[in-house]
Amino acid sequence: MKTTSRPFYRTSFPRLRAGGFSLVEVVLAVGIMALGIVTILGLLPHGLEMSRKTANEQAETRIVDNIVGELQASDWDTLGGVLTAGSALFQYDDQGLRLSSTQQQLTTYVARVRLENPSERDDGTVLTGKDNAAVRNKFLRRVRIDVAATQSSQFNFDNPPPAAVVKRFTSLIAKMRP
Repeated sequence: MKTTSRPFYRTSFPRLRAGGFSLVEVVLAVGIMALGIVTILGLLPHGLEMSRKTANEQAETRIVDNIVGELQASDWDTLGGVLTAGSALFQYDDQGLRLSSTQQQLTTYVARVRLENPSERDDGTVLTGKDNAAVRNKFLRRVRIDVAATQSSQFNFDNPPPAAVVKRFTSLIAKMRP
């Protein structure tokens, strides 16, 4: 009887040919992974821009809240110096915290405060009543707060440069004490 011998690698190592990846499979996996990484890297600038805008919004909100709180707590006759000077200019850092005169090299934001309408200084604010009639309230004053992201303490709010963004906020200040 004639016996046929099988090759050595098939008898001794039966699973040797079953494992591993082909070159085509490796190239496809690397291509899919590269596509995913490129997509994620493409979203990175958008995320950074959104983060910067959010930080600016938070700082500006903190500035306005700070100013309104100080005006509300100040003397009604001078309104923190706004009424006597016509307007007040304040400088803030990148976190929206007011700077002292020795810290002004850190200026990131400049804010100007003034009355929305100068006639409200003595007469108060005109409000709309229930029947759309104008009612003057002498215990309210409307202030306008302009905030600009600039390092210049001499920033011109009335005629800003074309690239400068100036945000305007309006708030009512009430007379709390007699």
